[in-house]
Amino acid sequence: MDHPVVAAVREFVDVEVRPVAAGLEHADAYPHALVARLRELGLFGALVPAAYGGLGLDVTTYARVIEELCRGWMSLAGVLNSHTMAALIVLNHGTDEQRGRLLPRFACGQARGGLALTEPHAGTDVQAIRTLATRRGDEYVITGTKMFITNGREGNTLALLALTDLRAEPRHRGMSCFIVEKGHPGFRVVKSVAKLGYKGVDTAELVFDECVVPAGNLVGGVEGRGFRQVMSGLEAGRINIAARAVGVAQAALDDTLDHLARTGGDLPIVVADMATKLSAARALTYWAAAMKDGGERCDLEAGMAKLFASETAQAIAVEAVRLHGDAGTLAALNVERYYRDAPLMIIGEGTNEIQRTIIARNLVDRYGERLGALTSREKEPDERRQLVQAVRQFVDKRVVPSASQLDATHAHPASLVTALAELGILGAIVDPRWGGLGLDARTVAMILEEVARGSATLAAIVVAHLTAASAVARFGTAEQRERLLAPMTRGEVLGAVAVADGIEATSAGDDWILDGVAPLVDHGAHAAGVLVRADVAAGAAGGAVCFVVGREAPGFRAGPPVATLGLRGLDACPLHFERCRVSSRSLLSGADGHGDEQVKAALRVARLGVAATGIGLAQAAFEAALRYSQQRTTFGKPIAQHQAIQLALADMATKVAAARLLVYDAAGDDVDDARVGMAKVYASETAYEVTLDSMRVHGGYGYTSEFPVERYYRDAARLASCPTPNAADRAALARRLAERATA
Repeated sequence: MDHPVVAAVREFVDVEVRPVAAGLEHADAYPHALVARLRELGLFGALVPAAYGGLGLDVTTYARVIEELCRGWMSLAGVLNSHTMAALIVLNHGTDEQRGRLLPRFACGQARGGLALTEPHAGTDVQAIRTLATRRGDEYVITGTKMFITNGREGNTLALLALTDLRAEPRHRGMSCFIVEKGHPGFRVVKSVAKLGYKGVDTAELVFDECVVPAGNLVGGVEGRGFRQVMSGLEAGRINIAARAVGVAQAALDDTLDHLARTGGDLPIVVADMATKLSAARALTYWAAAMKDGGERCDLEAGMAKLFASETAQAIAVEAVRLHGDAGTLAALNVERYYRDAPLMIIGEGTNEIQRTIIARNLVDRYGERLGALTSREKEPDERRQLVQAVRQFVDKRVVPSASQLDATHAHPASLVTALAELGILGAIVDPRWGGLGLDARTVAMILEEVARGSATLAAIVVAHLTAASAVARFGTAEQRERLLAPMTRGEVLGAVAVADGIEATSAGDDWILDGVAPLVDHGAHAAGVLVRADVAAGAAGGAVCFVVGREAPGFRAGPPVATLGLRGLDACPLHFERCRVSSRSLLSGADGHGDEQVKAALRVARLGVAATGIGLAQAAFEAALRYSQQRTTFGKPIAQHQAIQLALADMATKVAAARLLVYDAAGDDVDDARVGMAKVYASETAYEVTLDSMRVHGGYGYTSEFPVERYYRDAARLASCPTPNAADRAALARRLAERATA
């Protein structure tokens, strides 16, 4: 349920902002009336504690507020962002006197804040600033120029970073932060800066010509701490930028869906990618915000959210213009504004190119060569964390050392499958009364990720088995569950799934006759219990039906394993049904006509499993690249210190984190086919992209079998077509979006 403030802001946007935003934006007019309403809603004190008159929201709720505002008009969020960062600097680093004096004024909007960092020659590199603050008795005299300052004209209370010690080494230790209020002598606004977009909100150049500021306005009362104070505020600022990007992207997608619904016809497949990337951007944004709320260090995560969300907003804004055709460039429509607004998020709070460098350095500093970077489980429930850790240890000890050899010989990993059965993994989703673990979908996804990190083939075997077991557990009769689930849990009966079209079923008294061929069934060569979908023969009552067919069934035959690009040892093969006679007790649920419902549920499990496998594969490739980049030297230094490699590592890690969050969301309590489809498509394609990028990092070695990267790259190819092709998954998602747009 929405927080009351979020609901109030959504209504404000729909009723008051959207009808007037275009006019104000095109006139580049400061929205005084809307800003007054922001003040009435209490948003200037969004993150200020109630003790100082603020709303005391958590960062996650604040991010949702920003998203809603930007769905209406991004410039309004700009009014709040710089103000909020200035307030946070005082809240987190100010003296008690400064908090008591300034925070109530920030909270009610009497003090309108801004952040004065950037200078004409110092943008993302804050340490290059030249503005100087010199102590003179009980005052400081500030001299310098600040550029691109949001709220510089309409604001009145700025957090300003200046040098107080020119001799300090490193240079940032000589920087201090001051609260500079308008009215201080020597402070003047030189000009407002004309911009591509982000209009209406003022962006100004400020000059401080021997501006006198009371010593009591030195934040924290101690010199030399300003850089750290300002950087801590930028975490919230980057989360704000990410939330802005999500809001703009949502508006662009909504307008595009409305436009396409009016023009009629099927939605183009690209809208599925737009919606998927938007969901991933939102997940990353709220992940970083939740870490901030938990008091955790989140500079890396906030940077990832800002990077991914801003690039997503840019891509969606561009696609929105394209899908609108000629109308997309008309000033009468909002999509041209989204196109102009989106680039700001790529630049603001540190350009994305520099952001990638910072992310890469953080990856090395915080994780080094430790496996499992970005997969911390510390906040998971104890039982889940311990189980996943046990699987991780098994993978590191048993799977990783043998995976390359198994792949090279195309060998089926029978002993590893047996070991997983002993751990209980083959019964992960089976109720404990049948000997299973009864795990929730999120825990199963984590386990599959760990298995795939060692061997995608082994993970694919487990996914096929769990899919078949889940169908029996959910739809089987009491007799079927009693007969099949315990042996499946112990690994005595291994499962596979053959649910593509091509099998026909004919009723024959108490039996059924199956005819047809399932062309390529994962793990079909070893499965002893195959979930088979069949169409009831023409003229017979009922629709599609599902059976669990044993290898002993007369007329059932597994063809020879088919050689494949990757996932060697999976032993995928065709399954032949030639007048195959199965008893009625093999009919899932004991009744016909429910096959499509059963297949839909089974495919949901399979897609989640493939998505989790994609994460594990991508994680393994990323870890390999991170490790190799620190061990390999070029031009006298580790290649991890070269910018091109840093950019690649940052993008790889960010994509993996986004895919993981989409999968965890899809595996939640409220399982939704659209979210599952998004997770499967994005995670499978992330696996391909990250394995290829890992190969690039490895150079020539990545192309050889000496390193596992070429195996990761081969394995990733299959995920995009299993259990259904990504093109079909995209088409299904586009249909769902069309239904929502016309509802």
